[in-house]
Amino acid sequence: MHALILTEANNPDSLVLMDVPMTSPKEGEIRLKLTSVGLNRGDLLYTQNRYFIKPDSGSRLGFEGSGIVDEIGPNTHTQLKIGDRVGLSPLDFDVQTQGCLAEYGCYSLNAILKTPSEIQDSDSGAIWMAYFTAWGGLVNSGELVKGEVVVITAASSSVGIAAIQIANMIGAIPIATTTSEDKARALLELGAKHVIVLPNHKTANLSDNINHYVKSIMSFTDNHGSDLVFDAVAGPMSHALIKGSKREGRLIIQGMLDRMPMDIHAGVLMKRLLTLKGYTVDQTLSHKLEKAQAVTAIQKGFNNNQLKPVIAKHFKLDHFNQAFTYLKSNQHLGKVVITP
Repeated sequence: MHALILTEANNPDSLVLMDVPMTSPKEGEIRLKLTSVGLNRGDLLYTQNRYFIKPDSGSRLGFEGSGIVDEIGPNTHTQLKIGDRVGLSPLDFDVQTQGCLAEYGCYSLNAILKTPSEIQDSDSGAIWMAYFTAWGGLVNSGELVKGEVVVITAASSSVGIAAIQIANMIGAIPIATTTSEDKARALLELGAKHVIVLPNHKTANLSDNINHYVKSIMSFTDNHGSDLVFDAVAGPMSHALIKGSKREGRLIIQGMLDRMPMDIHAGVLMKRLLTLKGYTVDQTLSHKLEKAQAVTAIQKGFNNNQLKPVIAKHFKLDHFNQAFTYLKSNQHLGKVVITP
């Protein structure tokens, strides 16, 4: 079978699609014929040895995926059957040896999640990382409830789109930010109540972006400000997110697209009783009850058609170079998917 291998741990250009031995599942495991693998920025960072999980030379990669049960390990007690459609819980398997960018993989039953019936095989590997992150950041960490206003930055990403859908599902009001009018129109169609266009942080005038953001938020909220910000950017624009937050507002930082220092004054946090927290998806995945609640809510949302993955483009496994180039371009809306 074929698997994508990082032949040199510190060299992102050393990815090779290699023919590797097919393995059989052990007790407590199943083997999947992988049908869909979602690409994440974590995959890029992993190949650059900049992720919190570090690769070795010869490591596989692919942090999320799904497929069809192909074989069940000996003495493995499970209700799963050959041919069942299942996905993998991110971070619940060893990406170095079990990475999903392959034709087959063997995985523990603990990592298996039932694929919602409404999701096609080609898209099913694109749901769990984004929707776990969005649910955990908004609901578990951000405590978002019905009727509240949530700002979702960099909203054209798969996590941003998932956050818009989840906000609508629970009755909150999503306001999105993005970098172009084309993306803004698409995000309105995808359920954002309002969209604020902020030109790219590397080329735009920061002061103009801050003023435009604050003026827009106050206009959209009758001068109340946002209840929650779900931020993937950080950097100096954090100053605007603070200014646009209501008293006792909350800010969840879940990404660092801008690696410049954040502009946050401690006195403002204190005077306005603001809460600033960091969030990563492993906070939800490592908490048994929160994870179970997230799985139930996400599966119900998909089966009720309240949630739906937005796929930017599908690539075949042997076109992995084109897929990674497309991901790096940051021009896409939604998820980049490889279909082994």
